[in-house]
Amino acid sequence: MNLRGLVTYVRVLVAPRRAFSDLVVNPTWGWAALCGLGLTLAAVLLSERAQLHMMALMEAQRMAAMPPGERVREQIAAAQVASLRPTFLVIGALVAPWFVWLLIAIFFWIVALVSGARPKVSWAWTATLNSYAVYGVAGVINATLVALTDPATISRPTDLVRLPSPAMLAPHSQQLAAFLTAYNVGTLWYYVVVFIALETLLRMSRTAAVGVTIAYSLLFGVLAAFGGTSGH
Repeated sequence: MNLRGLVTYVRVLVAPRRAFSDLVVNPTWGWAALCGLGLTLAAVLLSERAQLHMMALMEAQRMAAMPPGERVREQIAAAQVASLRPTFLVIGALVAPWFVWLLIAIFFWIVALVSGARPKVSWAWTATLNSYAVYGVAGVINATLVALTDPATISRPTDLVRLPSPAMLAPHSQQLAAFLTAYNVGTLWYYVVVFIALETLLRMSRTAAVGVTIAYSLLFGVLAAFGGTSGH
């Protein structure tokens, strides 16, 4: 396999504008897909213990609200699948990214088209997978911090985000805190790279790229808020 794509993928981390300028001439995404899956899997494996703890805690909270008879049936069913959860996490890490990337690429293509940039679908796909380099690396760093944390101290989904974020400014509002985790240092870095990809590779105007990036970050925040409060 040509290593040019790998070099470009790494360059996204340190010189994103140059990387996406190269991708305009030589659009590649094979290495980006392989590395993206590897980073996702690494993050899942590093944080597996904490994620399993969080899943068990949320399940216990859900069962506590059930009638006794139904609770017993749910406990039996949960015990039967408990050993399979690590396998599900690994499968999810290898399969889910493809669906997420596809949705993001479609979003990028549509907003670029609306802005009058006349993008190609392949540009949106290439931008999505290569910009994920930043999100993936940030995810591994966050997962490492989670792995160093005692799982017993994790009681809500926002506890799985260890990178610094404004969430610490909202200790009394779980929903707001979850929303603000979408603006941790890792995702802020990612949003900057997304902006560069939209402007450079999808050829959007700077104003349009800024607007789309802000809207994209707000979407991340809404999804984080929903996920961060779904267990309560």
